[in-house]
Amino acid sequence: MLNDAGIEVQDQEFVITRLFNAPKELVYKVWTDPEHVKNWWPLQMFIASRVDIDLRVGGEYVYVMSSKEGQEFPPYQGKFIEIVPNEKIVYSIDAFRRAEVWKERIGHRVGPEVDFSTLQSFVTILFEDAGDETTKLTFTQRLFNNDVRDAIVDSGAVEGWTVIMQQFAEVLATIQ
Repeated sequence: MLNDAGIEVQDQEFVITRLFNAPKELVYKVWTDPEHVKNWWPLQMFIASRVDIDLRVGGEYVYVMSSKEGQEFPPYQGKFIEIVPNEKIVYSIDAFRRAEVWKERIGHRVGPEVDFSTLQSFVTILFEDAGDETTKLTFTQRLFNNDVRDAIVDSGAVEGWTVIMQQFAEVLATIQ
């Protein structure tokens, strides 16, 4: 599985697991340092026009990607819930901050029990030593229900994160 993502769709969540050829301290640093995030986070056809990270419990993050022509897309943003340096990060994705965008994108796919004014998902990222200067990164996104999970998965989120993790591996390779 070295540098290939493993993907599982489970009850209310999806999980992406990947090995990186770098020690977990470096993987954690490149994952959390805004200057590095700008180089791997947006899909290649976009640029990271804004990356703010207040890496502390209760701190916020905001990632904004733009087209090369300058069109900005809705921010990827939320709050940090748990941080164990070099081991674990848990954060929210606060979709409710752009409720109208998410309702337009997935509203037709989910039931009436989904209140877009409060919609959040939660991401847990685990950084594990896999031996030989290799790190296993596990990305789990937990969603409100399986309808929301399916709508997010069908919108390309898993494929997007898989591509982003490949870009992450490429950035890591230039730092070592």
